[in-house]
Amino acid sequence: MINKGTKQKLTQYLRAAAPSYAILLRGAWGSGKSFFWGGFKEGQLHKLRKNDITFSVAGLATLEELEQAMFLASVKDLGTDTLRETGTIVGRALLRLVKVDPDDIKLKAAVRSGKTVICIDDLERFGGDFKVLFGFIVSLLDAAKLHVVLISDEERAVKDLAGYQDYKEKIISVTAEVRPDIEAFYNDTVNGFEHKLTRETLLDIQDHAVAFFKEKRLKNLRSLRSILEEMKLIMEDMKWPEGQAASLGALLSAVTFHVMAVTKDVTNEALVREVFLHGDLGTTFMMSRVNQKKKAGSESEGESGAPLSKLVDDLGFESDIYEWHGSKAYAEYVTAEGFQPDQIAQDFQVFGHVKQEGASLLERFRSYRTMDETEFRACVTELEQKVAAGDFEHLQHMWEAYEILERLSQQKLITTSPEVWRDKFIQLAKNFKVTSDTPSSFEVWPEKRDGNHEAVLEALKALEQRIRVMKMKAENDAAQKVIIEGEDGPTIEGYRTPFVDAKATDIYARLRAAGRAGTDRMVQFFRKRLGISNLHDFATGEVPFAKALAKLIEARTPNTAPITLDDAAWLQLAAILRHFVTRLSPPKKAVTPPPSAQRGSAKGTATEGSA
Repeated sequence: MINKGTKQKLTQYLRAAAPSYAILLRGAWGSGKSFFWGGFKEGQLHKLRKNDITFSVAGLATLEELEQAMFLASVKDLGTDTLRETGTIVGRALLRLVKVDPDDIKLKAAVRSGKTVICIDDLERFGGDFKVLFGFIVSLLDAAKLHVVLISDEERAVKDLAGYQDYKEKIISVTAEVRPDIEAFYNDTVNGFEHKLTRETLLDIQDHAVAFFKEKRLKNLRSLRSILEEMKLIMEDMKWPEGQAASLGALLSAVTFHVMAVTKDVTNEALVREVFLHGDLGTTFMMSRVNQKKKAGSESEGESGAPLSKLVDDLGFESDIYEWHGSKAYAEYVTAEGFQPDQIAQDFQVFGHVKQEGASLLERFRSYRTMDETEFRACVTELEQKVAAGDFEHLQHMWEAYEILERLSQQKLITTSPEVWRDKFIQLAKNFKVTSDTPSSFEVWPEKRDGNHEAVLEALKALEQRIRVMKMKAENDAAQKVIIEGEDGPTIEGYRTPFVDAKATDIYARLRAAGRAGTDRMVQFFRKRLGISNLHDFATGEVPFAKALAKLIEARTPNTAPITLDDAAWLQLAAILRHFVTRLSPPKKAVTPPPSAQRGSAKGTATEGSA
């Protein structure tokens, strides 16, 4: 039995009359010290005919605060509703605001030697010097002759609590280690869940769950509580099919990995999200390649792709990762972007494999190993046809399709070789019909890849650049129409550069066709830009165009009085363009005479002076 020796030590201590020392229950953070004491109180104190006053000293610093905390702990279960709340922040505030008749306050029992146990929790988090707390404990032991139980993370107390090392031996004679009691904590926590199906299902798998937690070396009961609370949150909001048993193995593994990873380092949340966003297939790709590099001895310390591999290894989930399911819903749950418990249940096969009606082909492949053979072959055929037709709207989908087919080829689940898929996708990228509506960005798992993957990536990056150029041209054309022709559209901000690749002759012809209104809009656009302080950072690319257009306008516009209003508008545009060019052109450096000329001048001066 876990903590049997600790329970025996504590029982023997409490049976002794009028002790002159305290007993320390110690253990690491989250080891369940307070949980152990709570269970001991309920199961053993009444047998010993004792009552307790238990309180925390976290954040307390003075003797007055210690006495008040003990008083509040002694009355929190008695009297009026107000007094029942005195152990809370609300109750403490009320005690400061209202007068309490002493006759209305009765302690739980007479505080007397041999009958009352004082338990002081969170010793390591006492906010003052330990000698203050030491004096308080000494008064309980020597003056009041009470049993005193101390609860502490002793390693932290030694490190952070001033005076602890100097005084502890004077008041602590017995020390007992409290170890995490996974079984008892699991049972106690789950029995407190109100949702019947959640409670009963988690209790049914208790033996499996406890064995799983021990396999993962989970010792922090706070983390265990977080795991169970997350399971409860998802399960109680799921739709439970009538008479259908729930299979929680995959979901429990995923939730445990999430909690343990974030407990280790909160920045791991992004890695956890990626695992379930990409799903079992994408994770298998990444892990298999990293492991291959490790075996080959090619893994370098700074190589990308290693952080997730190290996290998985450190937490002991090397085998579990191949059983996790792709779940965009769970990826969103991890980062609090969304909560779809029914979709999570479906993704993790909680109620058996359900065909994902309406899900895209690529999404269905995330859980391909749960498919039957017929469904799997149908999906493969559909994906091969999609590649042959080039039927992709997004580069991300094209990359995911390549990864899927390449992986299936590596696993010999399909006959086409990885090299053939490489060539097919390179050709697909080269021949892809680009439109202004094609999304240009795509994400690739951050890892070093083999030659086939690099070749496909290069082709996709070239395609990405083509799309970006086309989109930029389309955006610039639309902005030019708003400025020159006055077409309806969004306001063109000054940081835009719609004329960076424009030909001055073409724009001049369009401005003449648009009339004075077009010229005025052009003037306003460049005038607005001149008010931007960091214009030089982004607009220098338009200097050649502005210079050429100003020169063209000046060559073709009369400048002898009287000029027309249209000519005046043209000359105003030329002037603002010249200002724009001057503003963005680097200043001319002063010309310094060559050293020989300087020496000659100096020599001549000296000769004249000597004459």
